[in-house]
Amino acid sequence: MSFKEHSQETLRAQAYDSAIKQIAQYAYKFKQLVSVVSTGSWKNYFFREQLSKLSGATGNATKGIPRGAEFPKATLSWERVNSVIEKYGLSDTIPYEDIISNEIDVRDRTIQRIGEGVAYAVDTEIFNVLSENLTATNIQSQALTGGAWSESSAAIVKDIASAKRKIRAYYDGASDFVLVINGDDEISVMSYLYEKGSQAPTIGADMALNGNVTKIAGVNVIVSDVVPTSYALMVVPKRCATWKELVPLSTDITERKFKDTQITACEMGITQLTDPKAVVLVETATW
Repeated sequence: MSFKEHSQETLRAQAYDSAIKQIAQYAYKFKQLVSVVSTGSWKNYFFREQLSKLSGATGNATKGIPRGAEFPKATLSWERVNSVIEKYGLSDTIPYEDIISNEIDVRDRTIQRIGEGVAYAVDTEIFNVLSENLTATNIQSQALTGGAWSESSAAIVKDIASAKRKIRAYYDGASDFVLVINGDDEISVMSYLYEKGSQAPTIGADMALNGNVTKIAGVNVIVSDVVPTSYALMVVPKRCATWKELVPLSTDITERKFKDTQITACEMGITQLTDPKAVVLVETATW
């Protein structure tokens, strides 16, 4: 291979790499809601802090300490949580003949779908961790006020306010909130807002999120098909969890002249639910 040929191949690989990353960045819905922190370890530990308010033991209250008495003892505790890196990836090999003669742009379509596939897999894992696989144990949960969201029900606003209140009970200064809903529920939410006129949707310029459709009661609402019907998830973005990243989304392009081109995308990381009380799982069986 001549120097010129090698340089062209390198440029093509860089172009593919850029295309896959740009498509995937656009596709991520949940990864944008967590902090992304690099790591060099396969096994990673984090400490989840006790969030209940500190107080003195029974009979030794914080208030009314007698003169000269010892202060009540209040000890903060942490839970040590282990997480192991997981690998995500997709690959496809495109025959040379398909690249030069197919009526469909097979190469670019493959690049796009591979990028979307990896992003969807990562997003699904992040959602499963944030929602504790739809079984709230450490996170918070609530049922819908009216049993279902509809075009005429103000329960949409009430439920959002209720979820914000739950989070602020633990994080008094929380101000940024994101509610992630399924695409089917977007119809009810948007219909209700437009029906009310004065509550027509607005999107805050201070937070441009993938999938952002509106802002209700100070909460950014985004749509993701990762969220199953009958559920929604409210989080404090960046604070709720961390994506520990061993390898960011990366690609490898192997081009064999006159034979085929192999396109591979890979990402390695794990979700750490550091602040479970910054997540509220909203559920109902009748959406």
